[in-house]
Amino acid sequence: MVPGSMQLFLGRARFLSGQMKDELRSRFNRARKRKGEGRQSRQEILAAAKRLFVKEGYGATTIRRIAANVGISSTALYVYFQDKDAILAEICNETFAALIQNLDDIRREFPEPLQALEHALEGYIRFGLDHPNEYELTFMSRRARELEESELGTEELGTQAFDGFYGCVDAVVQAGLAYESDPHRLTHQLWAGAHGLVALLLLKPGLQWEELNSLIRSHVVMLIHGVTRHP
Repeated sequence: MVPGSMQLFLGRARFLSGQMKDELRSRFNRARKRKGEGRQSRQEILAAAKRLFVKEGYGATTIRRIAANVGISSTALYVYFQDKDAILAEICNETFAALIQNLDDIRREFPEPLQALEHALEGYIRFGLDHPNEYELTFMSRRARELEESELGTEELGTQAFDGFYGCVDAVVQAGLAYESDPHRLTHQLWAGAHGLVALLLLKPGLQWEELNSLIRSHVVMLIHGVTRHP
């Protein structure tokens, strides 16, 4: 027979063993992501980071601050992103991917070169204004430029976005509709014109701008008129 004290010890051990199994099972179930939950958490982190990077500055924003904004621990955030640079690179790549899709849609919908270029310019301006945080971080952030050639590189998608716009400009040049024969130079000129308006509207919202739709349309007309041949 097992002494009473030994029975008590063995019973306690079995109880603890069962308790540990239940705890491990509970942790495992909590760790398993419901379908779509991981993607949702990732997007919540990106959304919080965009707001904080723009509002407080990239350098001043910490991983702890982003995690607190989402309502998770810093450890949990690291499951999705290794550091702040990885978050910013993801923001830039998503922005470039959206611009690429917009340009692809425009070129399919408007096969006539000049019409496609007009819509590409207007679409770019409206995209920047509709996504101010993404635009500012991708096109107006020094750190985003530094990441282009890093191991996190955003250069590939950035180049694809530029190539899509270049394709619209080149089609106008090849059709003999532009006064400029160098499509690269013309692409940079038009991009500078579109970016300039977006940047001013984002950075100087308090200025007495005219009605927005009229401003955008007249700006696009001015850019097109300035680079195309006239009878």
